[in-house]
Amino acid sequence: MKTNPSFRVFKLSALAPLGIAIAAALLTQPVRATAINNIVITENSSTSLTATYNGSPVAVTFFSADHWTITFPSTVMFNVTGVNIDWVEPDNADLGNAVVFAPFSPVFVTSDASTNFLAESNGATVTVGSDSSNGGTVTATFFDNGDVAAAPDTGSTLGLLSLSVVALLGATRLRFLQLAA
Repeated sequence: MKTNPSFRVFKLSALAPLGIAIAAALLTQPVRATAINNIVITENSSTSLTATYNGSPVAVTFFSADHWTITFPSTVMFNVTGVNIDWVEPDNADLGNAVVFAPFSPVFVTSDASTNFLAESNGATVTVGSDSSNGGTVTATFFDNGDVAAAPDTGSTLGLLSLSVVALLGATRLRFLQLAA
């Protein structure tokens, strides 16, 4: 039996190395060798600030209204020395939450600071350092819940409006009955 010469290219011996190369390329994925450690700082009011590191609470010291320090494990090293990372206040773009990450010292937080800079948005995540215990990077996120712009309470407003309409209708009915008598 004669074989068509155009099919010789597709012989098993020629396809095997090509198949192995394609499979190896598809199976080779980049591997992340480091962990990502998360700092979450939440301001609840001008006197209340909480902070967590990988979900566990860390020590927060209150000094005065809108001023705190946060102490992290000694394995955490911040690499943004001398630079504030600022998150903009949700209710006033001219104010910000200034956070100073310095190596081997507490983190300093000042809320409602007057700013003339471009700040991160409320809730933004920024890389700030590394952790020698697992070789991973450290990110920080700041949530300002204490200065969220006030929104009207539609439930109460609707209830009060309904009550006033019922009272007005009741008064007009009473007046109508008095005129009929």
